[in-house]
Amino acid sequence: MPFFFELLEKKIGLSRVGRITLSNEKKKVISTPNIVVPFQNVLMHNFNFLKEFETQDTFLISQDKYLEDDIIREKYGDRGFFYVHSGTLDKFEDILNKKGNFFSQNSVIPIIPFNIPTTTINKEFAVSEVKNFLTSVNKILRNNPTLDFGLSIKVFDYYQLIDLYLPIIKDNDNVKILNFVDLFDNLRNFRNIVKAIVQIKQQLDNNLTLMASGKIIPNLYPMLVYLGIDLIDSSYLQYLSSENFYDALEQLLPIYKMKYLPCSCVACRGKLKDLLNDKYSSEKIILLCLHNFISAKIYINKIKQYLIYEDYRAFVEKASLDNMNVISMLKLLDREYFEDLQYETPVFQENKVINCLGASSYYRPDFREFRERAIKYFTPEPTTKLIILLPCSAKKPYSESKSHRQFFKAIRKFPDFPSFQEIILTSPLGAIPRQFENLYPVNSYDISVTGEWDNEEKTITANMLTSLLEKYDKNIPIICHLEGEYIEIAKKVERRLSHTFHYSDIHERITSKESLQSLESLIRAQKDIYVLSKEGSELEYITKTWHRKFIRTLDYQYGVGAGLKVLPNELKLRKNRTNTRIEIVDNKTRELLGVYKHSSGFIELSIKGAIRLSPFSSLTKIIIFNGEKIKGNTLFRPGIMDYSSELYPRDNVIILDQHKKNVIGVGNMIVSSNFIRNSMTGRVAKIYERDK
Repeated sequence: MPFFFELLEKKIGLSRVGRITLSNEKKKVISTPNIVVPFQNVLMHNFNFLKEFETQDTFLISQDKYLEDDIIREKYGDRGFFYVHSGTLDKFEDILNKKGNFFSQNSVIPIIPFNIPTTTINKEFAVSEVKNFLTSVNKILRNNPTLDFGLSIKVFDYYQLIDLYLPIIKDNDNVKILNFVDLFDNLRNFRNIVKAIVQIKQQLDNNLTLMASGKIIPNLYPMLVYLGIDLIDSSYLQYLSSENFYDALEQLLPIYKMKYLPCSCVACRGKLKDLLNDKYSSEKIILLCLHNFISAKIYINKIKQYLIYEDYRAFVEKASLDNMNVISMLKLLDREYFEDLQYETPVFQENKVINCLGASSYYRPDFREFRERAIKYFTPEPTTKLIILLPCSAKKPYSESKSHRQFFKAIRKFPDFPSFQEIILTSPLGAIPRQFENLYPVNSYDISVTGEWDNEEKTITANMLTSLLEKYDKNIPIICHLEGEYIEIAKKVERRLSHTFHYSDIHERITSKESLQSLESLIRAQKDIYVLSKEGSELEYITKTWHRKFIRTLDYQYGVGAGLKVLPNELKLRKNRTNTRIEIVDNKTRELLGVYKHSSGFIELSIKGAIRLSPFSSLTKIIIFNGEKIKGNTLFRPGIMDYSSELYPRDNVIILDQHKKNVIGVGNMIVSSNFIRNSMTGRVAKIYERDK
């Protein structure tokens, strides 16, 4: 049976968009992330349930009577089914022996169960139980090599038990789904939950489908998807319904407390509202169950919408506010697992507003990645003789804002303005060199502005500014055209460095006529204080702003020096009609070197542009292809001989032939180098130009 998971797109954190192919012949495909809905008597005989879930992708069978061809094949032939057995392993094996052909012919995935009568056991007993279970599992897998399975993983609150499962998963290719049975039952163990998930991601094939079962309620779904869970078993909602709980998304509420039903589903519109106070009504339980499953379905669809088309991280931050343990989990991921998230998170998102919701946004992985890359790869232009610190603006990019246009008028009165380095201070990103203002996330973020900064915001900005200014000669004057708490940050940095800081006089507001005159006076007084070195004084100013930005953008993408290698002094820029991209052309050779995209602030190099980066040995964005020519628009894992260790999703990547001499393609990464290391199949990069 051709079960396989295909990763289509990486998203922020560990989240991902994919699809599971259950059958090529019947075109059974499941989109992920998704919920799995129980296939139960009480639901299957309810007309409204059948109508609401007639397009549902996935169902979970737990009753043996539904393991029949006429039910699965004839009525639900294009759906995905998973079978979970609630009895012993011996009984499960008997069912496999009797129904093996049924599973393979109908693309039903049996999940090997781990059922013991108690959940409260000590670690020694838990280890013994897991080892005994895995011995039986190994036998089942070896006896059914042509059948694909899900494997139940139970850890009994001892996350270290994950280690026991890894060898059997690695040794058996017919394990396709990892079903975490109890990992999320106790969220107070959030540290262990994160450790277990990260360990799975680091050590196992990233094409394994991850499934979460157990005591899972819908308000946990956003975090589960952020952790890379592909399938969520919604069966627990049946139990909650029987206990008279109503899913209001933000939290579960006892039905007897409900006076105003916030939902307009078929159950809430119908008789449920009339049965709220009927304590022993079986009809109420069925309607409550219907509402809870509809609510879960709506929520997973909302999650998929945000995951694909909006800023999913902000969605997770807002959803986490309803659970303190989820907030803690998010903080832990940001602070202690950034190096892991770094390889999973795309380096940019396109055409999205990135809302910063407060402290929970300060260390989100794309923000941290920007700060680290900016500090690592930004180098001073050798002609710099003055540094000017400016405040940020609400409009992005900053240079299009009213305040920064006024700053420009003052600064560009001086013919030698290209030798002035502007740095913009902002929260929560830090300190932004003017050349980076069009890069994601600088071009996309938004934050509420009150004029007050908390200590963490000040620390982030001060630390980044310090790191940038340390790259400059201490004799270069620094002008601060700032006000309010920006001044406090500048003063904090001034105490750390040997540079001389000069502060303009602010009258009423920072863009007032008097304030701008003060800025001009300071520039006039300080711009010739620093004498350029012989090397710097002999260099020609690169006067065009976009040219300077492109050079530093390529450094940001490929490493220090890349920009000057690729871009000559004379460029011709060709904008498209909608002004969404700029073609960068060598004015002498007429070669197209790359295309700049406004939506991301990144440059997609052409093959001609990529060739200029040779020799390639020092570059960190390279893939060695196992051949001479690439066919098609997608590079798959089997075609890769070697690769750089620092490839991230959506990185621009150069593809060399097997001899490591010729550039045969350029593309954008779908996955990271971690995925390539752990997987033998799957999409790796989208090719936008290949050598023909």
